[in-house]
Amino acid sequence: MSLSDTQRSVTVTIKSGPERDDWAAAFKGAAYEVYDDVATFFGFERESVTTLSLHELVSEASKTAQGVATVVRDLGATVVPAAQPAAPGEDPWTAAQTAPAREQGSAASLLEQINACVTTEDLKRLWARNQDAFADQAVMDAWKARGRALKAASE
Repeated sequence: MSLSDTQRSVTVTIKSGPERDDWAAAFKGAAYEVYDDVATFFGFERESVTTLSLHELVSEASKTAQGVATVVRDLGATVVPAAQPAAPGEDPWTAAQTAPAREQGSAASLLEQINACVTTEDLKRLWARNQDAFADQAVMDAWKARGRALKAASE
């Protein structure tokens, strides 16, 4: 029996929803090929999925497909083409880089602390210690986004 006789083909179909009209993506080949194809198709960063089994990767891809389909179907979202670079006066990143160092340093430090929080309780304590800093809309937006991400990860 040759090596090619012992290789198995795997077929994976990822549907974006339960309806017949919902799109589906099918992948067929050796398990490692299907793994790479699914990761590439869904735009997953290789470093973030290397520890996942094929089953876990397919599960994550299914969640992504269904989530995107739900947002498009129920909320009317559309794919937005890449925007042209903003003019220097309109670019928030440029504005942040040219902000006074003292102001920029404290906000940047707080943003790092927000990203370092691993539980929603950590976020609440950070807010309690730095309430004045949360008047900055960028800080508040980052805090809320981190809270949503932590909540979603714990579900």
